[in-house]
Amino acid sequence: MMPLLRLAAPLARFRPAAGLPPLRRIPFPALALAVGLLFAAVGAAVAGDYGLGADAYTQRHIASNNIYYAAGDRDALLGEQHAYVDRFYGLAFELPLLLAERGLGLQERHDIFLMRHLLTHLFFIAGGFVCGLLAWRMFNNRR
Repeated sequence: MMPLLRLAAPLARFRPAAGLPPLRRIPFPALALAVGLLFAAVGAAVAGDYGLGADAYTQRHIASNNIYYAAGDRDALLGEQHAYVDRFYGLAFELPLLLAERGLGLQERHDIFLMRHLLTHLFFIAGGFVCGLLAWRMFNNRR
């Protein structure tokens, strides 16, 4: 038991963050932003390893059909049978993704879905940041 205590004594004095201010002193929005940027950087670093979801093509198709419908092609959503099965899916998120794809001039499927995954991840991080700020403001508690 004694050799173990001799090893633990130097570790008890080791404080790698001794020069850093306590986290309580850092303003919460700055701390939340730093964590959000860290998660965004990690997400961007592993973006090439993302897989394709089962509905990735369907979601892109929904946005494309709605663009055609808004441009005047009234049959884009309803078709000949008037039973477009995806007509009830939301467009608020898919439309900006399609516009970003067209604005960047992406043609390759790999590039298109990589961009969609990256923007979806960044949207998720931004939502988490805003949710944290709202909770902090409502409860005035960092936890």
